[in-house]
Amino acid sequence: MRTVSSHGAVEPGGDRGIGQRIETLLADCDRRLVMDGQWLCLFAPRPLGGELPDHGWKLHVSARPDDLSPLVDLVVPVLLRYLCDAKFARNAEVLGVMNSGDRDPALVGKAITVYPRAEDVTALGGELADLLSGRPGPRVLSDRRIRPGAPVYYRYGPFRATGVDDAALAMTGPDGVRFPGRAGTRYRQPPWAADPFRPADPPTGRPTRLIGGRYCLTRGITRSAHGDVYRAVDSATGEHLIVKQARAHAGVDANGVDARDRLRHEHTVLAALTGVDGVPRVRERIRHGDDEYLVTTDCGPRDLRRDVLAHGPFQPVAATVPAGSGTAGGIATGRGVAELARRLLAVLDSVHARGVVVGDLKPSNIVLGDDGAAHLVDFGVSALDGDRPSGATPGYSMPVYRAGRPSGPADDLYALGATLHFALTGMDPVVVDRDDEVNRDRTLACLAAVLPGAAHRPVRELIAGLMHPDPVQRATCVRRWRAQISPLAPECGTPPPRVTPGMLEDLIAHTVATCVSAAAQLPTGPASRAGQQGFGLTLYDGSAGVGLELLHHTQQPGVPQAVVGLAHRTAHHSALATLTAALHTGRTGVDLFLDSATALNGAPASATPHSVSSYDDTGDQISGAAGVGTGLLTLAQRARMAGREEEARARLAAAEECVHGLLAARAVRERAEPQSSAADSEAAFTLGFAHGRAGVIHFLHAYHRFTGHPAAGAAAREDLAELIAHIPRLLALAARPEAHRRYGSWCRGLAGIGALLIETGRYEGDPPTTDLGVQCAWACRDLAPRMSPVSQCCGLSGVGELLIDAAAATGDQRLHRAAEDVAGLIVARSGGTMRKPLFPDNTLAASGPGWATGSAGVLSFLRRLRDRGGPRLWNDT
Repeated sequence: MRTVSSHGAVEPGGDRGIGQRIETLLADCDRRLVMDGQWLCLFAPRPLGGELPDHGWKLHVSARPDDLSPLVDLVVPVLLRYLCDAKFARNAEVLGVMNSGDRDPALVGKAITVYPRAEDVTALGGELADLLSGRPGPRVLSDRRIRPGAPVYYRYGPFRATGVDDAALAMTGPDGVRFPGRAGTRYRQPPWAADPFRPADPPTGRPTRLIGGRYCLTRGITRSAHGDVYRAVDSATGEHLIVKQARAHAGVDANGVDARDRLRHEHTVLAALTGVDGVPRVRERIRHGDDEYLVTTDCGPRDLRRDVLAHGPFQPVAATVPAGSGTAGGIATGRGVAELARRLLAVLDSVHARGVVVGDLKPSNIVLGDDGAAHLVDFGVSALDGDRPSGATPGYSMPVYRAGRPSGPADDLYALGATLHFALTGMDPVVVDRDDEVNRDRTLACLAAVLPGAAHRPVRELIAGLMHPDPVQRATCVRRWRAQISPLAPECGTPPPRVTPGMLEDLIAHTVATCVSAAAQLPTGPASRAGQQGFGLTLYDGSAGVGLELLHHTQQPGVPQAVVGLAHRTAHHSALATLTAALHTGRTGVDLFLDSATALNGAPASATPHSVSSYDDTGDQISGAAGVGTGLLTLAQRARMAGREEEARARLAAAEECVHGLLAARAVRERAEPQSSAADSEAAFTLGFAHGRAGVIHFLHAYHRFTGHPAAGAAAREDLAELIAHIPRLLALAARPEAHRRYGSWCRGLAGIGALLIETGRYEGDPPTTDLGVQCAWACRDLAPRMSPVSQCCGLSGVGELLIDAAAATGDQRLHRAAEDVAGLIVARSGGTMRKPLFPDNTLAASGPGWATGSAGVLSFLRRLRDRGGPRLWNDT
């Protein structure tokens, strides 16, 4: 963060307006104005002992982007009469992005956030509601409104959250009860908090919600910042229907068109499509409060995206099913991609004949009926006789749609090709590069990795032809495919590249340079996530993770200077004192980086051991005791090797506190739940490394090795035996066609569990345990072609690291070649060139430097691939 100059705030990417207006209003007030990512933060002076609590009631003032400046003029003088902190959207452009809902639906409308004292909440909230009554603003989905007609909302939530993980945002009440703190798309209130604006009425059951006095909402289908979609029953006729909501002032585009305008447009389009099979029928468009609703017929129980995630990818050829069996190899009948393509093309033909271009064809907008029929829904940005609102989905309609250009039927063919790619792979198209043709080529390479060889060439040709840059070629592809003429597309996607030693060196050198460049902007460069002040510092996605990896590359030009500068900025960052002790999302990971950086001349002194009591009670590696203890063991080992025995004892004593907490929690768990509870379909989460048992076992086992602590060793052995008992089931779950990518991930799945098994098998001299870890590695190798992220935490780099561990433990070169194949998949998922790629972060649409989710974590894997092993980045115990 940086203090805004008294001479006017020059805001990166924005105007001087908001910061300058606030400074003018502050006059000679004793308040600090600080810029942090997307926010301008206003801090009130605090008397001794008057720091903000960790959580409490906070207020949100909603506004449209064009109304932000006059809103600031009204609100700031009110805030100055109270002892409260506040933050303001940095400018109208930032607020527009927030209000779009694209980044996070829970951010919509939060133009101003106020953190009042508990005794001031009701008075301040009431005064703001009186002042702003009648002013427009989108609804804040996570909050309650203080009163109708006023854009002032409230909810109970964290005041000083610093982590990126849900556990770091959890709140602990006075009775020890934990409650999730992350804002969502519905109001939630912890049990210990009394609503300051509503009386505590006894619950009377959930009232029936009628829209338009007639339509009874029965179940939600999707939640969106622009409006929700529900299943409903017509109370007059009993017909089962779909009710689609459009919220007032939500999703306003550059032309001032909001969600309600798009709903009205959709109503007009559907009227033009009356009688067309494969599209819903309109029953009514109604206004209910400030919002509008479109009531249509119900086309089916599930959309294509959910179908693929639930049942696995479609088959490249129709499945052959014995009569009466209903399934083939676990795949439901009627799940051949050719039949899906024929059905969708038939609907598109009818739609195009009415002068309509769908404009937003994608998996979530295709509804499948029980009979296998395909229906198109959501015509809010469709073109009718050439007229359409702006809007497109990256990777689907975005590559061919451009605002201001006429839309044509061939636009929908490109989106159809991308949709069929998803049906075959379960992955969205690559979108990280600015060049659409690069993204297309990489998407086809991903398809070739999932469906290699001559047998699958026809379906690859179909997808490549539909996604051809030339609309004439797309139309020709459809004609030839229908006539069963081939080849459809001579260039149908090359497989991911084989990463040779020379290419690997180029990849490493380029990624080091990328991380050095990013390090110059850390820890203040990236925009904060939902305003969390600690973002940019941590091992998970900030300076600590990037710095720790760069310390392995100090022979490259510019790296030592970059790391020293990063260490100084990190050590003196104002948010450092607010971090919890967590390893990945808190102070312990930062301490590891700063301690390691002392090997470089000019780096700041190593951190002094401090209390580690402030970590959450999850026990996990990311933000709990297992991670804190793991980091402390590493720091203790380094201190002992350097002759700093007093520091080593202090670190070990703190690690022992973590052991005691974990053993106590383990005893409670054993009394509260049967040991077999983790054997369900969510076992990959409950037993995983980052958030589950495997990470706890890792720490307890490491602590026992380092100290000989008998209770820690016994607990580690017992829990390891229980974990091993679940491995056959996890391997079977991971082998299913519909297996989610979590089964291959480091944080939740087999990549983290397998690493633990190989590690403990090696230390204990237990070949069967090592062999189970190797089986996990092969299972992850099989999942890798259908894993979209390239990252450590949830993606391919975590898989690659396990394969390296398995190869080092067994000497099996096939495992090392499999790790090289994973490196090729990473390149195929990326933008840029093959030797200078642009690695996507976990949003898949942007690139970031973070270790868990971005380029530094990919670099860790590439380095260990080159070196054929070596210690993990943050663990050398």
